[in-house]
Amino acid sequence: MIDVRNKRVLVVGLGRSGHAAALCLRRQGAIVTVTDIKPPAAFAPLLPGLLAEKIGLELGIQRVETFLAHDLVVVSPGVPWSLPQLEAARARGIPIVPEVEVAGWFMNAPIVGITGSNGKTTTTALLGKMLEASGFPTFVGGNIGVALTSAVDHADAGSIVVAELSSFQLEAIREFRPHVAVLLNISPNHLDRHPSFEAYAQAKRQIFRNQQAEDYAILNADDPWVRSLAPALASRKVFFSRLQQIPCGLFVSNGNVVYRTGHLERVLLETREVRLRGSFNLEDVLAAAAAACVLGADFDAMRSAVREFKGVEHRLEYVREICGVEFYNNSKATSVDATVKSLEAFERGVHLILGGKDKGAPYAPLRPLLKDRVREVLLIGAAADRIAQELSGAVEVTRAGNLETAVPEAFQRACPGDVVLLAPACSSFDQFQDYEHRGRVFKELVERLAQDVESGSVKWQWNFREETASQGLEAGRQAEVQSLAGSPQVARQARSEPAPAQASSQPGAEALAPEGDEALKQVAGPVDGNSKRRGTTASPAEAPPHEPTLVYEVSTDEFPPEEVELADDYSERPETLQPQAAATPEGVDGAPLPYEGRAKGTQLKLPQMD
Repeated sequence: MIDVRNKRVLVVGLGRSGHAAALCLRRQGAIVTVTDIKPPAAFAPLLPGLLAEKIGLELGIQRVETFLAHDLVVVSPGVPWSLPQLEAARARGIPIVPEVEVAGWFMNAPIVGITGSNGKTTTTALLGKMLEASGFPTFVGGNIGVALTSAVDHADAGSIVVAELSSFQLEAIREFRPHVAVLLNISPNHLDRHPSFEAYAQAKRQIFRNQQAEDYAILNADDPWVRSLAPALASRKVFFSRLQQIPCGLFVSNGNVVYRTGHLERVLLETREVRLRGSFNLEDVLAAAAAACVLGADFDAMRSAVREFKGVEHRLEYVREICGVEFYNNSKATSVDATVKSLEAFERGVHLILGGKDKGAPYAPLRPLLKDRVREVLLIGAAADRIAQELSGAVEVTRAGNLETAVPEAFQRACPGDVVLLAPACSSFDQFQDYEHRGRVFKELVERLAQDVESGSVKWQWNFREETASQGLEAGRQAEVQSLAGSPQVARQARSEPAPAQASSQPGAEALAPEGDEALKQVAGPVDGNSKRRGTTASPAEAPPHEPTLVYEVSTDEFPPEEVELADDYSERPETLQPQAAATPEGVDGAPLPYEGRAKGTQLKLPQMD
């Protein structure tokens, strides 16, 4: 653990985790600055609170000298560890840690960490419900919902913290130690960030790094890679299995979930009580139950929690039915393996929406499931070309481009009993803020489609095909009547039908928010007319040259007078480690830096903008 009091700490990334880490560190006595490549307008709602806490800001630009001027760097999960500015800080010997490491320093409550390629969110949420039903004060967060550093002020020693942990959060931990560590499975994922599958798997393995003999490791006995880790782990091993009976742990037998340990063997629940669709969800239930058992949860409470658990949003979430066609939202399926598991939950008739930002894993594992289960694949997003190439010949492929086109297109091609499934096998960042945003948009489009079908503004092609077929049969009957026109008896039986109704046609630089602007007026002042816009190590594509930039540096004069330990003196630096000025972005030579304030005291004013 690093004593952060009066230390200069830089938090990289101002998403949920970065924001929570900055506030946590400030409350622990650190002098905090936050930096993010996005412009100030992206964080307008957060600025007043950050400035009120005297947290420094560097937004729209990330300077190497800023990284080198701090005693500690804390990295948000979405920031790649290969960032050049981090490389420079690392070469200078400045400690760099992930946000969860900071949470571990100040947490008094025991931590349950849950990781794996698929099923983390469901397992985390269900375990939280089991513990709550058993009477334990419980905090659920991490990679799901609330940042782990937020738990520092909310979880006391009598609580249990249940944390979903991604490979991004685990890859660089130093001392982070969960009392219970759960590894669900491993399959290729995030290969756009990790250099290889081995590197990705090693990041997941980090969850066991600091465990000791009194801790617990919950392992999937059905996953060969996970099972192979057991001999090297220092903690107590508890296995779970859907496919085999095991001597110690949880397993499925004759339709029951059985807990076996020592001389105890108890049926916890029946598998038919699990309301979640798909065999992979049964594995998540087993993992959550195994963790709950070692934590001393009440068996009956666990059973009740499973019975009542309907799943989590965006995880094979049933949306609704329209004219016999069911719609499922699995926007959380951001990997190929997650999409495979989603398809295994359906026997046939699937209209599969795939695509988004490619993550580097092959799409070929989908091919065996496409022939019998999938009627068509509708492609969206940046990965469409690669997916179409790798799945060529396996199934009909439609290039929809976006969800707004894919949802109604899938419906028009569906038959009663079919399923429209969003399981993209890609991340969402090409067209959406995150997978949650993508899932919400999908559900909104489905609801809008339902309203249009009900109002008659959209005519379902299946009904039109039925009408057309009916009309064809009647036309055949009329032709037969006319051919037998010489027979009075047949002529008397001929009946005319009304003409079919015609199908209706189918309807076809952000500014700072007032509260952010007002807060800046209190701390930002006119920039010296001779100042120049300083370069950034990011490329112009990463930081558009005309985006507003904000630099608010906190001076030690703004804090109560006390002994402040500043960063090391780096005046005697090897020449090879001197920060290199990045090329000035094109088109801004000599331009003053908008919103830039050089803080020497507490009162600065906002510069006038042309």
